[in-house]
Amino acid sequence: MINPSISLLCFFIFSFFLALSGEIYLTHLLPIIFLSLIKFRYFFEILKRLFFLNLFIILVALSVILSDNYHLALLIFIRSNLIILFGLLLFHKMDFYDMAFGISRLGLGSKISYLFYFCIRFIQMAKMDFYKFKRTLKARNFSHTTSIFAYQTYANLVAMLFLGTFEKSQILEKTMQIRGFNGKFYKLENSLKFEFYDILLIILLLISLIFKQGVLI
Repeated sequence: MINPSISLLCFFIFSFFLALSGEIYLTHLLPIIFLSLIKFRYFFEILKRLFFLNLFIILVALSVILSDNYHLALLIFIRSNLIILFGLLLFHKMDFYDMAFGISRLGLGSKISYLFYFCIRFIQMAKMDFYKFKRTLKARNFSHTTSIFAYQTYANLVAMLFLGTFEKSQILEKTMQIRGFNGKFYKLENSLKFEFYDILLIILLLISLIFKQGVLI
């Protein structure tokens, strides 16, 4: 498994330079192919997630096509897919707690680390509550219509999600204060260590960004 700190650093570098690039090269595929070989067992699962994320990208590309700029639309579509696929391959099966430690090991500060962790944690809690409310509505034979009752139900659902998350945040704050939380995460291994896969990913990433060969678009 790739080190979380290396994953975050590589994703930032890859997405930054690829987003500013006006052309797509074959060498840009090197780190993606490498990660695909490492996580070949989950590759189809990752592609499935990429397919659903493409719904928004397709809308953006279609809006550019309407202005008769086909080359830019294709560039946006492929560039966005490469960045998202690279991120999905990097962070698939990675725990958010490990990602928070990864940010801490990069020297970005403890505040950014625990703010990132708690934001993700609250999103997960809201997601769990949403699925719980969804099952409740399904059990009560709720139908998705355009009636006033349906819109009131949606509004109540959103309000309950916000209120529930706010209440849980207060409970978590008091719990962390009682346990003496001082804004830092502690782990037995605090140093940043490079494994074989980490070094190989960094080398392939640098090759893909420096040696631009084989223009695709």
